[in-house]
Amino acid sequence: MAGLFSVGAGALWLATAAFQAPAFLAISFTAITLVLGFYAAGWTAILGEASEGRERGTFLGSFARLTSAGALGALVLTTAITFYYPSYTVLYIVSGALFLLSALVLRGTHEQKVAKTEITRAGAATLKRFYVVTGVYGLFWGFAWPLFTITVVKVVGMSLFQYSASQVIAVGATIAFQPLVGRLVDRDRKGWVFWGRMALVVYPLAYMFFSTAWEVYAINIFSGFTNAIFNVAFVAYLYDISPAGHRGRYNAEFNLVTGVSTMAGSLLAALALTIISTPSTLWVSLAYLYLIAAAGRGIAALLHLRLPYEGQQGAIKQGFYR
Repeated sequence: MAGLFSVGAGALWLATAAFQAPAFLAISFTAITLVLGFYAAGWTAILGEASEGRERGTFLGSFARLTSAGALGALVLTTAITFYYPSYTVLYIVSGALFLLSALVLRGTHEQKVAKTEITRAGAATLKRFYVVTGVYGLFWGFAWPLFTITVVKVVGMSLFQYSASQVIAVGATIAFQPLVGRLVDRDRKGWVFWGRMALVVYPLAYMFFSTAWEVYAINIFSGFTNAIFNVAFVAYLYDISPAGHRGRYNAEFNLVTGVSTMAGSLLAALALTIISTPSTLWVSLAYLYLIAAAGRGIAALLHLRLPYEGQQGAIKQGFYR
């Protein structure tokens, strides 16, 4: 299924390169977003079953390291292309070609078959609680995102090159931390779900005082660690509490909850900043909103301590993280 949607995404990118009327672009980008959602769900199903019977954190960490390396390569390639050929058409063609190549690779992939199991009432309750906690955290997670952009552009005044360099640092740091994080998550799945959330409190508090690009570079080294946790801990936890054979569906639901809640948080932050900010009070306004984001992230992170956890071995653990 992932291969089929990879072909669809590739075809849509190539069509976008050929027809760039505004109305067509609006339709094609909407279609690409929809197809990529199905593509991601297909990959999730493959990974969920392939990780069965393994040290799931280590397995997912290795996969995430490869995807991060691919993202870094794509970032470097995109930078080079836009330097020599400042045209979106070339990028659309390259994107389409890569998705078609991905479909060819997937044709030779043998999906691991596992016996499907039905979710229990207790399992459904655990998933529902996880979604609710994810949604609450997502509001404050997304709340800080537009503030980061404003700080980088208006306060720090980073150039496009400096911003690109900061992204390269973040991806490179993620690749470096991924193997370590995979092993840590295998030792204490639920604990690293909590610490992965609590660690994100650092960002709004740090960005509140940033004034130079070097500070952004430094925090992006740390972001490699938190990105690595997010790539592994939450997916591994979700796979552990989801019934075999249905993990694509539940990962899609998790992504939907995350996407809607973070978008709502970002819109709330943008509205709040519009209401309380003036050019002369931008820093003060940002500081107030950063404090709200940090406090909300911290409180919502604590909710993860109460999540029930049924591990890979079937042992049920409830209560506070030890």
